[in-house]
Amino acid sequence: MRLRYRHRTTASLTLAAAVLTASLTGCTDPQSSPTGEPTPTETVTVTASPSPAALVIPDCEQLVPIESIRQVERWSEVILIQTMEGPALAGNLPGPLARDAATRAQQNRGCLLGVPQSDSAVGVYTLDIDAPTRDNLIDALRADGGFAESEIDGAPSFAFATDEGLGGTTVSYTFVGDAWLILRGSLIDSETAAHVAAPAVAELRAANPGLDER
Repeated sequence: MRLRYRHRTTASLTLAAAVLTASLTGCTDPQSSPTGEPTPTETVTVTASPSPAALVIPDCEQLVPIESIRQVERWSEVILIQTMEGPALAGNLPGPLARDAATRAQQNRGCLLGVPQSDSAVGVYTLDIDAPTRDNLIDALRADGGFAESEIDGAPSFAFATDEGLGGTTVSYTFVGDAWLILRGSLIDSETAAHVAAPAVAELRAANPGLDER
């Protein structure tokens, strides 16, 4: 009886081992190689598109050459009074869309120019704005009958003159790629504003190759 028990036990263990082997064989990863090493899988590399370069805004001394402005008779003694940076520099602008665009600008640098012992002064502000904001603002300016449109070296420019202050005030907006150039001054007309803006446009283009395509 003991021999028969041992025989049955051995047979049962043999059968269980066979079943376990079959089970493990059925669970083998189909991607594994016959040697047991995993089969290499294809690696997908995703390359992120490059971010647009940040706008380079030159220093005021370079952006607004004093000697160029001094060629205007009334501004022959103009000097650079102050350099400023911050989001609220050009916040007080005509039109809610312009004010909103100015407060959301990524960069904002202001150059305050003036003639000593006079009321002649002009602020030159350079703002970095995105393309949708720029396009919406240009469309709004073209629809506004108060702004006169022109071009400064191929860049669209809009000027608005008021009777505010002594001798009136002129505001001009010029757009070069993602750069928005704002001039606001007293005792300055649209022609003088364009004369001040022209070298600034050239300096922005020199500091930012391909600026017009942004």
